[in-house]
Amino acid sequence: MKEKIDLSSDVALVTGAAGGIGSAVAEELAKEGATTVVTDISTEHGTDVAERLDDEYEATTVFRQLDVSDYADCEETIDGVVEEFGSIDILVNVAAGGLRDHDDNKAFHETTPEDWQIQYDVTFGGPVNTSHVAVQHMMDQESGAIVNFISEAHKGQERGDNKLYAASKAGVAGFTKALSKEVGEFDIRVNGISPAATRTPATEELIDKYGDKMLQKYALNRLGKPTDSANAAVFLASDAAEWITGQVISVNGGYS
Repeated sequence: MKEKIDLSSDVALVTGAAGGIGSAVAEELAKEGATTVVTDISTEHGTDVAERLDDEYEATTVFRQLDVSDYADCEETIDGVVEEFGSIDILVNVAAGGLRDHDDNKAFHETTPEDWQIQYDVTFGGPVNTSHVAVQHMMDQESGAIVNFISEAHKGQERGDNKLYAASKAGVAGFTKALSKEVGEFDIRVNGISPAATRTPATEELIDKYGDKMLQKYALNRLGKPTDSANAAVFLASDAAEWITGQVISVNGGYS
């Protein structure tokens, strides 16, 4: 198993890697030896993550600024990674728009198209943009692994979740399954990870406010840590999961 999870010959790109789950994914990939490209729209935080990982682990880790909602930016960044490092073997799409409606937790009928746009452009459009570019290189290589971060919100079980976020994540789940069927013949695997509530800088305020109530829904009696999902991402990206594709795996502590 350890040999199958060795990623020392792989080049990985992680979106939304400046903090929270994304930075944890980048760190676990670097631990396993992957040349890791940390990407995020935030230059300051993304650079900090990449520099820390490059110092702590033997694998090369670099930062590239990326707006996943901009197809041309995705194309330029991913093509540049392939030119610089020779391949793109692993793509992990973590970047997403906000989970909940705005601070006053608006009902859907109180929101506007402007409120929804980030979900179309980032939460759904991001994985589509990056995958479209990456998969062309992976087809040439005849190998690759794509891991899309979804969310248990895509199941529509929580009243307070942003409706367009939930719908966009459901779209990513469908896209994951459909794309896996198309590219399997090239030995490209496409899977999804669906975390439940996970403590990150983005969710800390929400969890501090509602955490005790939320815990009642979790069989393991704790909320998620970024490493819970990051470990699952490394598994799905590695040869240990070489016969797994088109799956959405819940990492949710028994959430119901």
